[in-house]
Amino acid sequence: LAEVTRAVVRDFVPRAIERQIDLGYEGPDGQQTARLFGEPVLLGELVRNLVDNALQYTPAGGTVTARVRHDAPAHQIVLQVEDTGPGIAPTEREAVFRPFYRALGTQVDGSGLGLAIVQEIAQHHEAGISVTDARPRSGATAALPGTVFTVRFALPLPDTELAAQDG
Repeated sequence: LAEVTRAVVRDFVPRAIERQIDLGYEGPDGQQTARLFGEPVLLGELVRNLVDNALQYTPAGGTVTARVRHDAPAHQIVLQVEDTGPGIAPTEREAVFRPFYRALGTQVDGSGLGLAIVQEIAQHHEAGISVTDARPRSGATAALPGTVFTVRFALPLPDTELAAQDG
């Protein structure tokens, strides 16, 4: 997943520069901590849709960060895409995954299918997805709380843990 995410971020650098957005990657860079078994083309599409969406909604001068980390205690690989855009109201967070859904008042082009595709790919990989604000909705950040999409991919339990659970 780290390799796929780095490649997607690299592909979006020209667009980020054009839009004056700081696009970055945080996570493993070459060394493997855990391996996710999945379909690389679909995982690439999932990451691509999340990064594309973040770039569309982040204003010039903003930041988009794609992160991959291994949550060893939870036996998960975690992908996060965070932006400094307007955020998604808590009442709309489930709706954004519906096909063709478009939040009112947005001036962003698109079909409204990107997040529905993300959810479908996550489900195909038995992953969970959540949406939260990047920053608290108060004070200076109230107008642009940002958004964090988090996708959690379960890793297979080591054989020793499987034996302990069966025993």
